[in-house]
Amino acid sequence: MRRAYHVRTEFWWQYWKRLIGVQKSREIYDTIPVKKLFQRDFLPEPLEHWKIMDVQGDSSIRSAAQNNTISSEEGSPPLKRKRYTTAKDRREHLNRTFKYRKGNRDEDRSSDRNKEESSDKTNGDVTGNIAIEKEPRKPKRKVAVLVGFCGTGYQGMQINRNAKTIEEDLFKAFVAAGAISKDNSDDPRKVSLMRAARTDKGVHAAGNLISILFFYMIIGIPNLVEKINENLADQIRVWGFVQTIRSFHAKTLCDSRIYEYLLPTYVFIPRERDQIVSSIGQLSTDQNDQTQFVEVPLATAEEMIEKRKYRIPSRTLDLVRQGFKAYEGTHNYHNFTLGRSPMEKSCNRFIMSFEVSDPKMVHVRDSKTGDQNVTEDNECNEWLSLKVHGQSFMLHQIRKMVALIVMMIRTETSLSLIHKTFGNTKINIPKAPALGLLLDQPVFKSYNKKAVDNGKELIEFDIHKGKIDAFKEKFIYSKIYDEEFLENTFQNWLNSIDYHTERDYGYLNREGEIPECAIVVNPKENFNKDADDENQEENDSD
Repeated sequence: MRRAYHVRTEFWWQYWKRLIGVQKSREIYDTIPVKKLFQRDFLPEPLEHWKIMDVQGDSSIRSAAQNNTISSEEGSPPLKRKRYTTAKDRREHLNRTFKYRKGNRDEDRSSDRNKEESSDKTNGDVTGNIAIEKEPRKPKRKVAVLVGFCGTGYQGMQINRNAKTIEEDLFKAFVAAGAISKDNSDDPRKVSLMRAARTDKGVHAAGNLISILFFYMIIGIPNLVEKINENLADQIRVWGFVQTIRSFHAKTLCDSRIYEYLLPTYVFIPRERDQIVSSIGQLSTDQNDQTQFVEVPLATAEEMIEKRKYRIPSRTLDLVRQGFKAYEGTHNYHNFTLGRSPMEKSCNRFIMSFEVSDPKMVHVRDSKTGDQNVTEDNECNEWLSLKVHGQSFMLHQIRKMVALIVMMIRTETSLSLIHKTFGNTKINIPKAPALGLLLDQPVFKSYNKKAVDNGKELIEFDIHKGKIDAFKEKFIYSKIYDEEFLENTFQNWLNSIDYHTERDYGYLNREGEIPECAIVVNPKENFNKDADDENQEENDSD
């Protein structure tokens, strides 16, 4: 509509310039009431009010204007311009009006179509003698593909140029299985590929969902899932697929997401205050007054043997559950992401539940050889499973939520601090290791309700629970346990926090108060509002 209005305005402008003989655009301001020119229902008034310039032009028009032969009759209703209600009418009107232009829109469009058709019939040869016959177009249907994967060795899920990603391998497997034509195999956008939740580098997913267009005829093949899995690595699996409505979009129709975080219980061992040496890990100054960091020592094998004997007391476990329970509800999580102002409404997120499982015993591998032989009961490590169900998550939100509870429990900080982090005060909260994070499954509750009414299939991961649980134990949980045993990831993270606690995390105190020294007045990162669009919605990638 705005485009048509612009063209109409330009038309009247040129019309009046020719009618009264104005050659320069500036001169028309002295000749025509410009405000009337931009009114939608503008009609010419008697030309006796207008200045007629003695310039070369149409003599008949000029003489008619001087004699006032073109005028509106007194008492007669004003005539309104004809309005073109369809795009075709407007296009034909413009083609008739602007004949002085080279060609018209219809001719340009038809010539472009002819060029495209001629280019499609050839393979790029100049002579055009060699023709390539394209595959006949086959009907496609939108489907939701349920997948799971171990992210080790991959740089995230979403397709990224010059990077090894989960979606790239899945897309190639779909093409190899015949679900996608060769004509569409060069660009995933041609088949509307979209994921329900993204994951970062090395992050796993027991259940995730991809919406994509498959051939209609191939959907009914019973062994299609097996054909796709044959072309995938063992650490990537397709659980099944569901035919959906044509407008189905994996990300926008996803109601909520469930993440799981695995955490060894030794991270809750109370911190001894005298073990922190003020001269270690803090900034030092050399002769040139330049600041430099001192490297934090890594955990030793002897230290880890003692720590893995730790068993969390029931009282401490209750405090942990109370702490994570405080996250439930709608709160402002600006302190649990990067580059966000407390005034941004997008920082308000809804957490439906945050559950902590009972402790689970896992056998410890040798830190050097990875040997699984276990002879003593105290060589078992104790782990907790944290499951958070939320509408959506921002960048690093889950990892920062876990880190704050761990620091509070081991420093005996009051749990009242949690609610203070939802206020406008900006503090620095570190990230827990990405090692323990995995996407459990996306939830499509609203879509399933409509699917029942329309006779469509439901999107459910529970029907594949047996296969998913076996996959998690073999490819996800084992990878997390092994890397922690071999690299001491969580203890090294605790060491880095302890050597900076007094300087950066002054809010860790028994009263749960945030001192002025711990408030971030001028955060280094700029508040970027665009960081949340595809993720800051970490939908995914925490």
